Formats: sequence, structure tokens, C-alpha cells
Amino acid sequence: MARTGYQLLSPSPWPISAAAAVMGLCATLLIFCGEGVSWIFWGSLSVSFSLFIFVLCNWWSDVVKESTYLGEWSSYVVRTYAWGFRFFIISEAFFFAGLLGSFVFYGVGESSIHGVGFWPPRGIKPLVPWKMALLNTAILVGSSATANWALKFVQAHNTLNFDMEVKKSEIKRFNKSGKKLAGGTVDTYYYQDRAVVAFIVTIILGVSFTFLQALEYYWASFSFGDGIYGSTFYLLTGFHGLHVVIGTIF
Repeated sequence: MARTGYQLLSPSPWPISAAAAVMGLCATLLIFCGEGVSWIFWGSLSVSFSLFIFVLCNWWSDVVKESTYLGEWSSYVVRTYAWGFRFFIISEAFFFAGLLGSFVFYGVGESSIHGVGFWPPRGIKPLVPWKMALLNTAILVGSSATANWALKFVQAHNTLNFDMEVKKSEIKRFNKSGKKLAGGTVDTYYYQDRAVVAFIVTIILGVSFTFLQALEYYWASFSFGDGIYGSTFYLLTGFHGLHVVIGTIF
């Protein structure tokens, strides 16, 4: 690490295992496109998704051990991960922009055919946007707020662990109601407990969002196979729901 700034990693089974899991998920998608929902589809999905979750948990566990407990991360490694996450967020933005753009593109194309084109197409009853969809939006906004509160409490807890005798001005950066103990020290568990509560509320809101979206899919009058409207709608909202599920789990 002295010459490059990066630690020399030991051989790991997780990269090749992750590649195998992703290949299995891609094969599952091909099975769904060719045969629809069948026992082969469910078997392939169960094995591939279980392997994918198993690999992620173990790989991320190794990353936490290397960075936190072994202290093998230098400033170069931290900077690399930070830039990698930024590029990941940018790629996600372009991904959803493409899905949303396709939905708008086909909608404008259908509506521009006067007297013939309709959007949504005839026979499809769209979901009411100001009922369950609006409630889900409020839940999602609330979960982002509680997640940010949890982050602030964790940052405050970590800062106070470095110096128990901190100044009032430093405490007020995170929370104006910092609880003090005898002798002027600050109770670091005050922030830790509130971070746990904020994370629990975030998880509850994420599970509620997923449940309501599944209920909305169940009540919908159209399916994935109902033309371009159904396919683009379920692709867009489904991938968004998948991101919420992954965020809730991890």
C-alpha cells in the first residue's frame, strides 16, 4: 500500500459468484420472455436471486471488515469509492430517464394521431394518480427524510466519539437538544438511539411502500402484456419498486 495507496486484496470468490448470479437472472428473463411464468421460471429465479443476495451480503461484509476493522482503506480507496458511487447515481438517473422518456415518447406518438391514436390505449383503465399513488409518493418522501435524520444522528455519534468534551457550537451542528451528562460530557448514546429509531421508521415506510405498490399492481386492470402502455408502465414502476426493496433490505 505504501507505493500505490491501495491494499493488496486476497483471492475472493465473490466476483465470479456475482457474475454467475447475474447470468442466472438474465437467463431467467429470457425464460420469462420465451415461456412466460412456469416452474422453470420460478426455479431459475429462486436460485439466481438467492445466490445474488448471498453474494452481496458476504461481499459487503468483507468490504466493511477491510475498511472498518482492519483499517486497510487509504484516502485513495475512499476517494475511489466515492467517485464510483457518484457515477452509479448518474447511471441510475440516465436509466430511469430512458424508461420515462420511452413512456412519454409512445404517449405523444399515440396522441398525435388525430382521431385514431389514444393514450392510454382504448380498453385500458389507468390508475388514479391522486389516490394510492399519491399516498405512496408521500411515504417515499417521508422515508427519505427519516433516512437523512438517521444519517445526521450517525454523523453526530461518530463525531462525539472522537472528542467527548466538545463545544456547544459543534453539538448544535447536528441537534440542538444534545443531552449532557454530569461533568459536561455528552451522552453519545443519545444520537445512537435516535439513529436506530430513525432507521427503523425508514424500514417500516419502505415495507409499507412495497406492500401498497404490490396491492396497486394486484388491483390494476391491465397487465405487462397489454401493449406498449402496460410494458412501459410496469418496467418503469417495477424497477423503481425494486430499488426501494433493495434499499429497504440493505
